Amino acid sequence: MKQGVRIFAMLAWLGALIVLGLIVLLMAGSRIGAHKSSTYGYAYERFVDSWGGEIGIVPPHFVLVRSFPVKQFNADAKRYEIVMKSQRTMLIPESIELNSMLRYGRQYINWLTFNAFTAECCDTYVVRNDAGFAGKLTADFEQPENANLIYDYRVTAGGRVLRPVEGVPTLIVSNMQPDEEISVVVAYKTKGMDVFKYNLSNYHAVTVRNLAATIGLNTNDFQLYRFGLPHTIVKSDKGSILRSEIKNFSTSQDLGVEFESKQTYLDQIKALVDRSPLSLLMFLLVVFIFSQVMRARFNSFHYLFVAAIHVFYFLFVAYLIRFLSVWPTFGVSAALMVLMYLAYCPKVFGWRFAGKVIGPYLLALTVIYSLIFLMPIFRGLMLIILMFAVFVSVMIAVSRSDVSRWDIVTGGREESES
Repeated sequence: MKQGVRIFAMLAWLGALIVLGLIVLLMAGSRIGAHKSSTYGYAYERFVDSWGGEIGIVPPHFVLVRSFPVKQFNADAKRYEIVMKSQRTMLIPESIELNSMLRYGRQYINWLTFNAFTAECCDTYVVRNDAGFAGKLTADFEQPENANLIYDYRVTAGGRVLRPVEGVPTLIVSNMQPDEEISVVVAYKTKGMDVFKYNLSNYHAVTVRNLAATIGLNTNDFQLYRFGLPHTIVKSDKGSILRSEIKNFSTSQDLGVEFESKQTYLDQIKALVDRSPLSLLMFLLVVFIFSQVMRARFNSFHYLFVAAIHVFYFLFVAYLIRFLSVWPTFGVSAALMVLMYLAYCPKVFGWRFAGKVIGPYLLALTVIYSLIFLMPIFRGLMLIILMFAVFVSVMIAVSRSDVSRWDIVTGGREESES
């Protein structure tokens, strides 16, 4: 076979393997993410529809309404008439006291795990009439964001039990005098997942004089939703207590906690699998170059199984992440990949080539390649550094070899002649 034909045939074969791996990996990647068409995404949507999603507590909106007569000229009757006008003034709570108890517990759907919790809340808003005139105090109450169920719901003000209707202003005080104060207590229970927060960002344009928030949890496995707000955390064997006290503040941040969501890792794993064909390309290139440099003679058909070992690692990652957390997923996938490697590579290529080339580069372009995509920052930089290191190692090996003596160039004539 002529030299040009041999080279073209080998490159075409490697290209076909890469294209096949690309198709398989892209199909696997399309089933990973949090989007509804994926397996986990569909179950996630079902769970949110049944249990509840990321809970955001919306504070009540207090309004003082004053009605007063105004003399207005009636052009048709050609006389002045008395018309009642109304003035609406928003009242900012003098102080806010938030108390919540979160009971965290995982829930399962078809072997898939979700970070579920129940929340028992009692929030107190002290409202003072600083508008300078008397009027009717009303409040707009909204259900927590993404809550499918709110129960044991009770609103009290001045010893009276109120029955608010969402979207309809609720009367708190029929005639609130200037400088008069009233406490509005809102108690309720709800269910959600991943995130529980108070939407303090609703007060970003005004100033609240005093906030005291306490969130109790039955677990220590959580993190702050936003860490910029002043806070203290007390942890014990039974759980944690998050406290925040702020005076004379306005903020664009929300106060709350979040639990480690598998959905976050799903998006990162999807990005990993979508870019895994680049790793496959590099791996096959490395095996091909070093097989020529080290004159490792084997049938081209073996490239299929070498590529399969690489591809199966990412397939294991793509499908195990639905049922396991990220570190067990990588561990099991790597262990299965090593089993495939030990069952095939040393027998076909020999321990020298399998141990010096295939093993180290397979580890670098699968496990280390995967860990890069979990990094919160410098992900692109670390990926470039890894690719750079692989290319440099190949360049050094090629620079020390005689390309004219490669088997793909000579067709193995030198060895047969000797």
